[in-house]
Amino acid sequence: MDEIGGDPGAAFPGDGLQGLFDITDRLLGKIGQRIGWLGKLRYEGMLTAKGLFLGLIGLFLLLLLPPAVGWLLRRCGRIEANFRGDRIVQSYGLVILLWAGSLFALTGYVFAARRSEALQWLILTVGFGALGLIDDTWGDKKIKGLRGHFAALLYERKVTTGFMKAVGGAGLAFYIAYCVYPESGGRTLLAAALITLGANAVNLLDLRPGRAGAAFLLAAVALSFNFVYQGSAGAPPLLIIVIPTLIVWNRDAQAKVMLGDVGSNLLGASLGMATAARFVPFTFQIFALLILIALHLLAEKLSLSALIENNRFLNRLDRFTGVR
Repeated sequence: MDEIGGDPGAAFPGDGLQGLFDITDRLLGKIGQRIGWLGKLRYEGMLTAKGLFLGLIGLFLLLLLPPAVGWLLRRCGRIEANFRGDRIVQSYGLVILLWAGSLFALTGYVFAARRSEALQWLILTVGFGALGLIDDTWGDKKIKGLRGHFAALLYERKVTTGFMKAVGGAGLAFYIAYCVYPESGGRTLLAAALITLGANAVNLLDLRPGRAGAAFLLAAVALSFNFVYQGSAGAPPLLIIVIPTLIVWNRDAQAKVMLGDVGSNLLGASLGMATAARFVPFTFQIFALLILIALHLLAEKLSLSALIENNRFLNRLDRFTGVR
């Protein structure tokens, strides 16, 4: 996705908002002539009226959503006991869903050249976040793992929300992957697998405060660095997911809130989407897929939390991600 500001985009209906953008751009141009570094940002397309508009909306939502979502979840009774038995707000990842969804929608509306890409990320954010929220709200916590949900269907004729999340996520991932790679069936399947398994992988890590968020942020930094290294124009779309995650992770790591499937599902899917991007080398995508498959096979056999706690190095590393 381009940096917030590069493409002037399509004209808005009438002259109202678009006229305001034009006036602001002319003002920024005059200021840039007087202040060198602002002029350079303006010349490189990194400082525009539309960019400032999105930035201000993003800042406003960043101040509004965390307390508002916390109040709403408490009001709706979304309070659960964490691993220590403390009763705290669940599904706080809803902050990420609402903030990122709003920014992707606004980006697609304002910047016509990035509309298709922004729409793909919007569908992924809202779709996987909603599937996770459904599982948070109505899911059976006694059924664990993909095998458990499929076993409930086969042996008990019971359709769990976890099964719905898995099947719905796979279908959603395939649709998005086809939008990215309509010309190649093989690349479509690979991208769909990365998105689907990525979503569940981060979900598997969300058993202790801050662990899932920290894993996401580390992977997001690596993918963003690769985005810049490959010479891709603008800022990575993943940045729109990273910004609200920093705030949510800080509270999650302190065991004040729980991320929930609404957050972990969304974060993992976005990592899969970023890994499946065209600029990422094909060999790296295959390597990432093999890592995800291995992680899922391991999780079906062992408890990841027990494995981490019983390994001195992993346990010490894990303690940096949040309270234990």
